[in-house]
Amino acid sequence: MITALYLAAGNSKRMGEHKLSLPLRNETVGNHGLSVLLTSPFVDYVFVIVQPGDHLNWITPANKLFLNGKKGKVITCDEASLGQSYSLKKGFKAAIEQQAEKILVCLADQPFITHEMIDKIVTTPLLPPYKYVASMHKGVYNPPILFHPSAISDINYLEGDIGARKLLQDGIMHGEKIEFSEEEYFIDIDTKNDYEKVLKRRE
Repeated sequence: MITALYLAAGNSKRMGEHKLSLPLRNETVGNHGLSVLLTSPFVDYVFVIVQPGDHLNWITPANKLFLNGKKGKVITCDEASLGQSYSLKKGFKAAIEQQAEKILVCLADQPFITHEMIDKIVTTPLLPPYKYVASMHKGVYNPPILFHPSAISDINYLEGDIGARKLLQDGIMHGEKIEFSEEEYFIDIDTKNDYEKVLKRRE
């Protein structure tokens, strides 16, 4: 079983408003990547990790139907305000309890991932002693990243607003790497300037 973690519990401090709810391509920023994961033939289940009080108005009704336990579930991370590491650990714990064989970590503010990209990552063999298959652009690690469940022993050491990419950059884990030339895959939307640039690209 391949389980995806869709990290959607950020505080949007730099944006100044809930960025996942912003309109994009007749949907919302947060819904795009979620649609890709929920309709991927290689992803069996999706945990959407949100902060307390998220009204989920950024998720379409169709995707909410998938998240009723059929192919996914929304889980709340009470410590989300302390940083991404807490959402990541919460998601890993849920995936391992579900007996996931591989765990795919994706960011909700990275709306231009595609089925082709996800399929390539999750179908790449992940064999010991390797613990991950990472996507890269111009030699830089970026989510989405596929992990073996044994990576939780390293994930649990993370603190604050530090994601799994730190473990890869520091060489704490070893794994496979896939270089993607498409810059758009790795655009994330953190600020109003980021958002305005994305809207102009789509005109």
